[in-house]
Formats: sequence, structure tokens, C-alpha cells
Amino acid sequence: MILTTNHATNIYFWLMTSSQNIEQPIIHHLIMITKKYLSSFSDFAHDIPLERYHYALLYIHQNSESLTQKDLANYFQVDKSFMVNMIDYLSTNDFVYRETSTQDRRKHLIKLTDKAKEFIPKINEAIKKTNQLSLKGINNTDQKLFFEIIKQLEINLNIDSEHIINVDYTKSKNPL
Repeated sequence: MILTTNHATNIYFWLMTSSQNIEQPIIHHLIMITKKYLSSFSDFAHDIPLERYHYALLYIHQNSESLTQKDLANYFQVDKSFMVNMIDYLSTNDFVYRETSTQDRRKHLIKLTDKAKEFIPKINEAIKKTNQLSLKGINNTDQKLFFEIIKQLEINLNIDSEHIINVDYTKSKNPL
């Protein structure tokens, strides 16, 4: 189904109002979109022997394998223990390994294995297909506006907080 302006208006109206004057959380819609996006990505990436963290492999590749765990944690805005678990998972599945930096022996660079390098084009293609499916029927002007709105939400919510929230989506064996 292609979302029309009328549908978008109805969704906006529902989001902003309620018969009981209860504010509807934006996050609900974002979570539903995220679940559907990841499900579609999983369909396109079915031949990639990895359940999660594909995006991290692309980021490591994009940065010529010059990143440390700390660099990755800062970029993805996750704590150190989450990043250690992510790298351990990717390492256990033979997609990355840690290499001591020649400039600073305290730092460990995250490197891609040959296996990971083989799957980089497939991961990128699966993301490309998922993005195309997600944006189907949305013209370029509206796509640009969508990303501007997402960026503004990010800016608005970029407040100092003591709460660190990690989201670790994994494929469910029995979907609801």
C-alpha cells in the first residue's frame, strides 16, 4: 500500500490526539518501522551467516579498518561493554579480529576477516534493497523532508542524560 497524503494526515492526527486525551508516543511508530525494516532486511540477507551487526561491518569497511572499539562505541553511541559483546559476537562468527595498533600498543584496531570482506557487497546490496523497499512510493522531496525530520528529532533529543539505552535486535525464532 502506498501512503497517500490523506493516510499521512490520519496517522498524524491519531498520533497527536486521542479520544481520552492520551498522548501517543512517537517511539511506538519508530519501533514498528524498525521491526519491519529489520524483518525485510533479514529476508534480503538470508544467505549472510550473521544475525546482527551488519551495519558495523560496513562502517569498519568504510573507515579502512582503522577503528578501535572505542571509536565504534562513540560512533554507535553505545557503552563499552555493549561494544565488547558486539565485537566478540562478530569475532566468534569469524567476521572481525582485533589487532594491536603499531602506533599505540594500548589500542586494538578492529579488522575485517576475508570472510567479512566477501560478504560486504552482499550486506550493502541487502541494505540497498531494504532502503528501496522502505522508500517505495515516496518522492524525492518527501524523502529529503523525512530525513530532515529524523535529523531534527535526533537534535531535539540530544540532551544530557544519565540513562544509556542499548537496543540489540535479534531475529526471533517464533514471530508474534
